[in-house]
Amino acid sequence: MSADRRRFAADALVITGGAAMLVSAFAHWVSRGTGSGLRGHALVDAIIAVGRDFPGMSGARLTVLWYLVPATGAASWIATGLWGAGSRAARAIAVVAVVVALASIGAIGWIAGYTHLGFGAWLALAGAVTLVVASWVVAPHRARSGPSVRMAGRGR
Repeated sequence: MSADRRRFAADALVITGGAAMLVSAFAHWVSRGTGSGLRGHALVDAIIAVGRDFPGMSGARLTVLWYLVPATGAASWIATGLWGAGSRAARAIAVVAVVVALASIGAIGWIAGYTHLGFGAWLALAGAVTLVVASWVVAPHRARSGPSVRMAGRGR
């Protein structure tokens, strides 16, 4: 596979993974039980209000952690547009996306019950894994290649 095709495939995967993480904010993270019809701050407030908690994690911290999921999806688009999917920034954001998604799923799963996790949690994890695959596996290494396909040839 040529470097241009690898860049294009990596960019497409980053767009897909970032979109999955962003859309997960609008999907249900809890499918049954307390908070099943809620998202974001309302979800965290509802599951904490019934007396459940995560050790060392307040409601505000859990809310911020949950909001970092779509934020890292959007940050992946910015890094890819500016520096390419194989850049250090894109790779770092991909790793942060996996950590944030796993931490959010772990905390909400602990509080609401792992069997009650909904589509949004798994969509966020799939998006984070897609970002890692795009930037660490598919994208050509930055030192061996030029900028992203969209940025190639500009400024010359």
